[in-house]
Amino acid sequence: MYPVSYEADYQPDRNRLTTFFRLIVAIPWLFVSIFYGLAAMIVVLVAWFALIILGRYPNGMYRFVGGVLRFQMRVTAFISLQTDEWPPFGLGDEPAYPVRVRIAPPAARQSRLKALFRLILAFPLMVLAYPFSYLQQFIASIAWLTIVFRGYQPAGIHNALAFTNGWLTRANAYMLLLRDEYPPVGDEVPVDVHPPAQLAAADAAGAPQVPLSPDALPSQSTESAEGQASTGGEEEPPAAPGPPGSPGN
Repeated sequence: MYPVSYEADYQPDRNRLTTFFRLIVAIPWLFVSIFYGLAAMIVVLVAWFALIILGRYPNGMYRFVGGVLRFQMRVTAFISLQTDEWPPFGLGDEPAYPVRVRIAPPAARQSRLKALFRLILAFPLMVLAYPFSYLQQFIASIAWLTIVFRGYQPAGIHNALAFTNGWLTRANAYMLLLRDEYPPVGDEVPVDVHPPAQLAAADAAGAPQVPLSPDALPSQSTESAEGQASTGGEEEPPAAPGPPGSPGN
């Protein structure tokens, strides 16, 4: 497991109104994110010199930059419709919030060489970030349509957003010098997706009932053949005629 992880709770029932105006209601968080981002750039520059000289990330700087990454990914999840919950403005970990970014403590020692050439090492990630960002926007557009018109978030859309947001979280952590390990693709924590209503009802009733196929049902001809075999193959005698004056005589 990568030292920086992204996880999101699955929430199928969603708010149509806040989803329809999501870009408008997210404006306050976007302004705060810009302010935090500018401050983080200055801190990362100072941390770069500290890594080259000392070989480690100062704890205070590590917590601040990690907190900015956590805040920005919560805002990203809110804008991309991963959740409807309003993101907190703080930088600390919020276990009760449905989107969580887990950041391991700073490493005791980090590579001076990797820090020195971080821009060169991170160049493939910068190139890969473009298709991931476009993919995230495409998935968010599908999520917007399904939520606005149907009122719920499909599990497949939720998993796809967790995949893109998870990789972007790890890539940003690497580019912010938080980790020396190269970020993998597809290291997401499995999300808790509720089973369909039919499966839940079957589990509540016990073992699922499997309908019999037509071949398993006895045919009428087979039943009649078995009936004749039980009577020895003899036909029933005709009914005796009724008394005189009865109908049919």
